[in-house]
Amino acid sequence: MPLEIADIRRAGLFADLPEPDCAALASIAVRVRHTAGEMLFLAGDPSPGLYVLLSGRVRLSRLSPGGREQVIHIVEPGHHFNSAPVFDGGPCPVNAAAQTDIIALLFPGDRLRALILEHPVVALRLLADSCGYLRRLVDLVDDLALTTVQGRLARLLLTQAEASERGVVQPLTQSEIAARLGTVREMVGRSLKTFEAMGLIRIERGTIIIIDRAALERESERG
Repeated sequence: MPLEIADIRRAGLFADLPEPDCAALASIAVRVRHTAGEMLFLAGDPSPGLYVLLSGRVRLSRLSPGGREQVIHIVEPGHHFNSAPVFDGGPCPVNAAAQTDIIALLFPGDRLRALILEHPVVALRLLADSCGYLRRLVDLVDDLALTTVQGRLARLLLTQAEASERGVVQPLTQSEIAARLGTVREMVGRSLKTFEAMGLIRIERGTIIIIDRAALERESERG
């Protein structure tokens, strides 16, 4: 079924674009669905195009030669991913996996490149979103290079708890936390036990509850 302007406006990235731009985007977009755990593409694959996520979450990551995963970013609804190959013609730079069931809009690269020549406001919108992504990558590099594992863990726990006013961290396995932090599961386990002994958190049936937010914030600022 052909997409309509309303479908394009569902993506927060394009919600307020002029109608002609939305209509042009609708003419080339394809709605795709993937189930949780399904790979959308692998690093080095030919690019299927640019994705704009409508619902669910997508995990972008890289694997070391030894098989250790480093999570680059978790894409939330309204944002796009895999833009680099659209503009430089190269392969996909990261692995993309559906962390939950997802619905996304896929814009084939060749057709999108032709479209933005006639609709430059679309290119500006993609560029603005890409700059936000670049800033997150810079923050990630800073974290990996300049912050201890415990500091990175404290920051992740605080970030995950922000969505909940009760201070309860959204469930993540220790392996998932390790992939986010660029470390190993054993180090995450030791750091969590350290925080618990310090009285900063409490772990109940796998759920992490923040007890002393101020102290955890101080831990997150340590180099």
